[in-house]
Amino acid sequence: MAIVGLTGNLASGKSSVTKLLKSKGAVIFDSDKMVHSYYKYKKGEVFKKIARSFPQCQESGRILRNKLRREVFSDPKKLKRLENIIHPRVIKDLLIWIKKSKNKNKIYVAEVPLLFEKGLTKHFEKIILVEAKKDILIKRISEKYDLSKIQARHRLSLYIPLKEKRRKSNFIVKNNFDFKALQKEVDLLWKKLSLN
Repeated sequence: MAIVGLTGNLASGKSSVTKLLKSKGAVIFDSDKMVHSYYKYKKGEVFKKIARSFPQCQESGRILRNKLRREVFSDPKKLKRLENIIHPRVIKDLLIWIKKSKNKNKIYVAEVPLLFEKGLTKHFEKIILVEAKKDILIKRISEKYDLSKIQARHRLSLYIPLKEKRRKSNFIVKNNFDFKALQKEVDLLWKKLSLN
């Protein structure tokens, strides 16, 4: 059994790698999916706190995620406020998931975007870093979130430098090309994970 943390910068391809690992038999914890569920669950504490803290980002009892995203990424104080609402809850759910992950024949993979930034390495036996070249990331971020290249660079600057992440990771998956190339990378990764 291995409990593995998977991380990488915004738009590096973490979700694609996670899906490929899941198709091979890995049990997955998806932090982004978890956060999406908080935004939808109106009776939940996270939803209520966001609604109270960012009333301008809701409409008809729904949180407008695109509007909230634009709001917090243009103001570091607001970003910090949102993170202080969401991150403790995600980490709590992650630690519960790790505790329950006990099947010796399974490989458990938790996709955690801010794994290094939140000091969560101690909870994992191995770390996978998904990375892509900076110019590719900037292009992907600009297209995905409808941002200028300057705004995309700013988003990337919020992460720990890639050099430091590489040093702390056990496996590196490069995602600079097409999906076929990524599949080959993940095939190699799966073989390595299965040997551990």
